[in-house]
Amino acid sequence: MKNNKMLPKRVRAIFLIAVVSCFALWGMPARSQPADEATASEEATASPKAEKIEPPPQADPKAAVTTKDPEIPVEELQLLVKPLALDELANEAAAWQLLLKNKVKEISDAEIAIKRQNRSINKQQEVAGSLEEAKKALEESDKALKSAAPDSAEYKEATKKAEEAKEKLKKAQEGLKEATQTKKELKQDDTLNDALKKAEKTGELDQAKQTLEEAKKERDKIAPDSPAYTAATEKIDELDKAIKADEEAEKAQKAIADPESPEYEEATQKIEESTAQVKKAREAISGTTTTGGTGAAEKSAQKLDEATSTLENTTIKTGGETPTAGSSAAANSQANQDKKGQQLEKTSDKLEANAKDESVLKNQLVVNATNLQSGRTAVVDRFNVILEELDRKGGESKYYRKYIEAITKAEIDVKDTEGLGVRLLSWLKSDEGGLRWVSNIGKFVGIVLASAIVSQIVGFVISKLLKLSNTSKLMRQFTVVVINRGGIVVGVLLALTALEVSLAPVLTVLGGASFIFAFALQSNLGNFASGLMIMVYKPFDVGDEVKIGSLWGWVDSISLANTKIKGFGGQMFTVPNNAVWSDTIENLTTSDIRKVKFSFRISFDQDVTNIEKVLVDIFKSHPQILEEPAPSTFVFDLEDEYINLIASGWAKTDEFWKVSADILRTIQTRFEQEGIKLGAPPQDIRILPESDENNSLTLDREFTEKQLLHPETANPTIK
Repeated sequence: MKNNKMLPKRVRAIFLIAVVSCFALWGMPARSQPADEATASEEATASPKAEKIEPPPQADPKAAVTTKDPEIPVEELQLLVKPLALDELANEAAAWQLLLKNKVKEISDAEIAIKRQNRSINKQQEVAGSLEEAKKALEESDKALKSAAPDSAEYKEATKKAEEAKEKLKKAQEGLKEATQTKKELKQDDTLNDALKKAEKTGELDQAKQTLEEAKKERDKIAPDSPAYTAATEKIDELDKAIKADEEAEKAQKAIADPESPEYEEATQKIEESTAQVKKAREAISGTTTTGGTGAAEKSAQKLDEATSTLENTTIKTGGETPTAGSSAAANSQANQDKKGQQLEKTSDKLEANAKDESVLKNQLVVNATNLQSGRTAVVDRFNVILEELDRKGGESKYYRKYIEAITKAEIDVKDTEGLGVRLLSWLKSDEGGLRWVSNIGKFVGIVLASAIVSQIVGFVISKLLKLSNTSKLMRQFTVVVINRGGIVVGVLLALTALEVSLAPVLTVLGGASFIFAFALQSNLGNFASGLMIMVYKPFDVGDEVKIGSLWGWVDSISLANTKIKGFGGQMFTVPNNAVWSDTIENLTTSDIRKVKFSFRISFDQDVTNIEKVLVDIFKSHPQILEEPAPSTFVFDLEDEYINLIASGWAKTDEFWKVSADILRTIQTRFEQEGIKLGAPPQDIRILPESDENNSLTLDREFTEKQLLHPETANPTIK
């Protein structure tokens, strides 16, 4: 039976949580993209086997109209795609995917070039270190050979050191060959070589912009009407025009989706021409001329070839036996050793200098890769606009979204500390990187603060309105807390959209978790539901004097889980709300006035009418007994030889206990003066069987807590 009674409560609790979750999912405002919905759907239907996604039908990217300006503002793009039909949106999606694919390919090429540059730099630094060690070993062996006697142990040890120096020299030569081979591979790979050229071009453009700013500052120092000022202005204008033309050429190339098309080749040719103009205009201002047509990568390869040749010659010269000390042979040996040391030191210095130059180029590659990643983010943002519209008009976007998910995973080489710093700095300066996230974080903080302030104001206003409507204190407190905290929660959820966080998966997880909590916390949810019922129906409030079951006292506090009642002896009873709501609740202070009432047992030999007059007079004589309703008496029962009589009057609720005590004392005094005697309660006498020990009478008086509090109802019995 107990389980059957508990079942409906559990069902109600689960149902309540389900309803709350549904309303949360349905009513929660969110700026979630269809990508979020697709992700949530995929998570909900995930299975051990990967879902197979069919590619969309063939579309024509050349028919797309929205890719003509890849940097079109997102708001404009949303308006541009609204009138497009489903088949037209398919063409747009294919075109944007092609743009994204090309962007990702550029990023991959740049990252591969960075890795190869790192290998070449690390190898050159390693070779330079080996050469330093070889030089040091040769010097030590030469010094030892000079001081050691032939065929001695010291001489053999010195010869051994010389051989070790040769081995280190051989190792350095092999490492240098590896670095040279890496550079050749990079140079032979047209794709990776293009990445290097783009890095050099970006560096050239950055230098040109820097030269332009410096030239403007220098021009400001010249008199405005002088010929020098006019000449400087012409050069500045020429460089500024060349830079803008170069940027326009790059923008035009980005708008072409197919890198194999003639249009793309033509755009590339224009970029080369504009770059040459930039270089020429910069040289005209700076007054310096760079070596024609030789890039930084080619220079680095030439330096490596020279270093390799030098090192090979040094190795050949150190072959054979080490000369012994003595006469002209010793002098020649010393000269050779000094020359070898100088060659090794010179080669080491060249390698270190070349490694530094390549580090500059590598850092420019990192900057390019970071900028390309920012460009990829911009393309993805616009691609998502197309996919949103595609979903709205009944198209299928899973294939494209899966592709976006796969290519947007970031992979960073943490071993390259220098490149990592450059990458971070470039990301911070990027419009689609650090600047974007600074803006997003600012929006996040602003939304959270605004929601907190608004929720506090709304909570204050609602509290005042509820107070005017005589709503319970608990209900007011609960409502204010829900508004304050709920407003902040809603604000945080809205703010998460500013951080580009998908809300659909979050809400889906919360909805699923709610059912788990419903089963795990059934009893707590029952108390929670009962607490809500107490707040809504308001059977009592904090400070009220109540009787709940066998408990009698004042309500100390109410929460959603339990109610605390303070007893007459100062004890505190904590009662679960489920038990409170399921039991009888008697509120003794629900009104502003309360009846002061006493019951009397009058014997037949007493004048009942006179007693009633005395009692009424006693009540009326008390200054705090109200005139309306007037004090009264009531004869309500006849019991054996006694008449039961009730006398009552009304007092203010907060004065009840004081008035009750005063009336009781007055009744005792007046009854003694009037000679009124109350009837004794009936007694039930029972003779115990003879088998009971002492054959005596047993007096058993039972006084429950209720009877002690109501002495007029006490009925002790003698058994």
